[in-house]
Amino acid sequence: MKQSKGNHKGIKGKDLFTFVRFGGLDLKNQKGYKKQNFHSPPTSRGFYAFPKIAQEMFLVGSLAVSQPDNFKEYDNETYPNYEDYSKDYKKKLSSFRKEFRRENGDIWHHLIDNVKPSDIIEINKSWVKTSIKNWTKALIKESLKMRQESGGVNKSKIFGSYTKDNLEVFFDDK
Repeated sequence: MKQSKGNHKGIKGKDLFTFVRFGGLDLKNQKGYKKQNFHSPPTSRGFYAFPKIAQEMFLVGSLAVSQPDNFKEYDNETYPNYEDYSKDYKKKLSSFRKEFRRENGDIWHHLIDNVKPSDIIEINKSWVKTSIKNWTKALIKESLKMRQESGGVNKSKIFGSYTKDNLEVFFDDK
């Protein structure tokens, strides 16, 4: 994955090119590729991430299901008290959290309503593939829309008060 040291700022001065991934940065075979739900991967190989400014911890909470080799689900035998499980989970989560920058190339995302048809490279299920440059434009539009729907564009939350699971992204190349 090509990395850049540029310092581009976007929504409210935030960096749009830093992403967060919970797991490795190598391309992985995606078991759920043939499924037809919102979060199923757009290609058979790649990895999920979030823009750092739009991490959705709701989805991160399901890592015990999506990455069972790395995260154990809570059970009373292994963890007689939930607080111990929670501490172990948070420690493991912290060790798996990776940040990376990507300013060039292509990206899969769910923001099809915010991109021009001429900017679309490919569509699969609820995913659209565009250049990262066109994705940033779509992300800025989505931020404005989400803040307006939350009661005003001057609110301090970059994406209003809504869940941000539609802001997940997927990379299918390094």
